[in-house]
Amino acid sequence: MSLPAVAQAGPAQPAEASLADLRASDARVLGIGYQLATANSAFCSVTENSAGLALHHIAQYPDAAAARLTFGFATDYAVLAMVPDGPAARAGLRADDAIVSLNGRPFAPSSTDLETIDQVAAYRPIAWADATLRAALNRGEVTLDVLRAGQTLQVTFAGTKACRSRFELRPSDSYGASADGDIVGITVPMLTFMADDDELAAILAHELAHNLLEHRRRLNEAGVQRGLLQQLGRNARLTLATEIEADRLSIWLMANAGFDPLGAVRFWTRYGKKRGKGIFSAPTHYRWKRRVALFEEEIATLRASVQSPRGWSPPLLAAPLQPLQ
Repeated sequence: MSLPAVAQAGPAQPAEASLADLRASDARVLGIGYQLATANSAFCSVTENSAGLALHHIAQYPDAAAARLTFGFATDYAVLAMVPDGPAARAGLRADDAIVSLNGRPFAPSSTDLETIDQVAAYRPIAWADATLRAALNRGEVTLDVLRAGQTLQVTFAGTKACRSRFELRPSDSYGASADGDIVGITVPMLTFMADDDELAAILAHELAHNLLEHRRRLNEAGVQRGLLQQLGRNARLTLATEIEADRLSIWLMANAGFDPLGAVRFWTRYGKKRGKGIFSAPTHYRWKRRVALFEEEIATLRASVQSPRGWSPPLLAAPLQPLQ
């Protein structure tokens, strides 16, 4: 999870209110991402054990005093948010529990640990924490020692099988969402544009689809260049192909997770009319009307298919991934 500097809505809004709002946004992204990742785990080639849990670190916050006032931070690490019906919440973990140790070892990185992380300094501690907790969950049951109201408690839980991806709110003033092969990110302005959870699921499912289809790796192996050159010739053609794949797969991911796939149609119609310029007018993406038509076509294909006990089997995940050409 990445947080921006405290963004006050107006002069009268205290910093702690802004941080509380950001926590609610983080929890919303976490919950919908968890639902998409767990509901589709039967169809993912790479899975992990998810606890439905997001941590944060005091160094992420430019105003440490405001962060301590809002979240406590009895140690440097604490629970930011949880999925209400996720494994960690069912085991009794609570928001603002301060993390002391993981499986009997102090939950604190060494300077060497942090030096190996390719992040700006303020976000290296939370990147280490996320990686450490995910690795432990993938080995099996974990036990956290936590501080709560001055008392030390032990909470033990195992993760639930999920498609491998982590979901986070991104610090940015722009509208956007992204996937890097492991992390799905969405910016605060993009999140606030959503009319409902179905629309948010549409965007997170699209980015999750990029990860499941290993688009970053496949584009790199195809020699696709980034930046301005990505808008030209073969680079643009192959990038557009991955965007089409992600749009198609997102419909199946949404349906399996219980979201209305028409949320993608509603979102892109509304977003296209209001903000359908920039990257979404570039040759790497369909323009919004053509994109909406693609969603409607894929929804018709899904509705004509037979749902198995595991869910709707996404055609794009049914065969080995091929090189982009």
